[in-house]
Amino acid sequence: MSDTPTTTGATDFAPAVSIVPGVSILGVLSNLNYEPWYALAEYVDNAIQSASRSYARLRQLDPNYQLNVDIVYDEHQGGRIEIVDNAGGIARRDFDRAFKAAEVPPDRTGLSEFGMGMKSASIWFAKNWRVVTTSAGDPNIYSIEFDMQAVLQDKVERLDVTAAAADVDSHFTRIELWNLNQFLRGRTLGKVRDHLREIYRAFLRDDTLVLSVAGQNMEFIEPDVLRAPDYRTTSADGDSDVALEWHKHIDLHLDEGVRIKGWAAIRAEGRTNSNGLSLFRRRRVIVGTGDTPYRPARIYGQGNSYRSQRLFGELEVEGLPVSHTKDGFQWQGLEEEFHEKLREALDEEPLPLLKQAEHYRARQASRAELRRIRAATENTAEVAEHSIPPVLHQVVEEAATPAPPTQVSARPDTTSHDVTQTFTFQHDDRAWTVTITAGSRASEKDWLVRHVDIEAGSGNVTAQLLLNTGHPFLKQFALGSSDALEAVFRVAVAMVVTESLQTTAGDGESAAKFMRQVNLLLGAALSKRLRSDP
Repeated sequence: MSDTPTTTGATDFAPAVSIVPGVSILGVLSNLNYEPWYALAEYVDNAIQSASRSYARLRQLDPNYQLNVDIVYDEHQGGRIEIVDNAGGIARRDFDRAFKAAEVPPDRTGLSEFGMGMKSASIWFAKNWRVVTTSAGDPNIYSIEFDMQAVLQDKVERLDVTAAAADVDSHFTRIELWNLNQFLRGRTLGKVRDHLREIYRAFLRDDTLVLSVAGQNMEFIEPDVLRAPDYRTTSADGDSDVALEWHKHIDLHLDEGVRIKGWAAIRAEGRTNSNGLSLFRRRRVIVGTGDTPYRPARIYGQGNSYRSQRLFGELEVEGLPVSHTKDGFQWQGLEEEFHEKLREALDEEPLPLLKQAEHYRARQASRAELRRIRAATENTAEVAEHSIPPVLHQVVEEAATPAPPTQVSARPDTTSHDVTQTFTFQHDDRAWTVTITAGSRASEKDWLVRHVDIEAGSGNVTAQLLLNTGHPFLKQFALGSSDALEAVFRVAVAMVVTESLQTTAGDGESAAKFMRQVNLLLGAALSKRLRSDP
């Protein structure tokens, strides 16, 4: 990168673009407290704003025009991210503003309002980045490249712009990021998808936007709303003639001219995650997506209440500013007033959502749960009585051969069809790495295959567990329900971590014996079902 302007291409244009003020400001941007989904959202915001501003022209070129944004990720060779859109592109006359930090756009009524998004996100993500763009009617494609080390070291204040001939009707922006500071590894990529599909749900719903993340098109699945009687009119046996849809409109006016409107509802089926309120601004979600739901305690109470499992809604906020990373509102002292007025509105007659979410769920569950508890108790006792005694001698024999304390089983093999997750934690100055795998192993006799390594010297623990979904016990009791399968997974993790703790304490042989006995009992005796569920 040099201070001497260079050009390529045919049509005359100013050969360089200023990035003053703020070379020193740019160096700070790599340390922003971003989440990767909010950083990627900056590019989507810009594309939506560009398409909206150029919509009439884009529809002239293509009457069926639809905005497409494609986010491509490659973690190899230092990592690379590309964001490609078919919006209006960056016009040449706007380059000085577009590439200058904190140069606000003339129109701040849309999603691009701070003049920081593309620059801050790109510098946060990568050491090197390039923008390639053209707008309809321009005969050139322009390219501007950032090398952050050179910009900061040499205090570069103007960047070279190169140009190549283009179709005058073409329009796009491609942002290329490489030598990444931030990677989308493991669960992070899944969380990026979850957040982005929720942030842009309004645009996905009406087909304003087609958004793809790492090869997967984003779709927002609408939760079903509860249709049920008012818990106060339901008879003792659970019967009622009137089923209501538990959905209501919300329209709140706060001080300082702030207005919050939208709707709230009760889910047909409760969920312990991805549930809560979503607060929008200009049709884009600011707060309440993915694994960071907006659940004020004044509304939802504390802990895992029935309300927290079922109450959800979408509210558009007018009149409040947001943070420059667009991940929160600046409430200006009004959030408490909002919570109070929202609570009143939610429980207003004739549809008191909070009371219904709490009491209807509790009453109906108690009757259904009682029937299931009774049936499960009777079934388990009957199966145990008939099936355990004949296999007890095998259980004793199975445990007779001790296993090495630091290798309680053969290392589970994996296949391309398996589902695998890894988590880590610290305990007593030991680093624990636990890998969970689910996959069918028809030839494997155990429902749970595990392997534990304890590193000499450090004592660090590496545990691998395979939940054999082809085992009769799981096929009979767990595969028909994601909740049941998750419950079995959690029990398996608890057992393997407990076994590993005993192993690190020097009692690995007893722990391994216990696990082998459990495996045999579940496989030989407790995988049978003698009666059907009610």
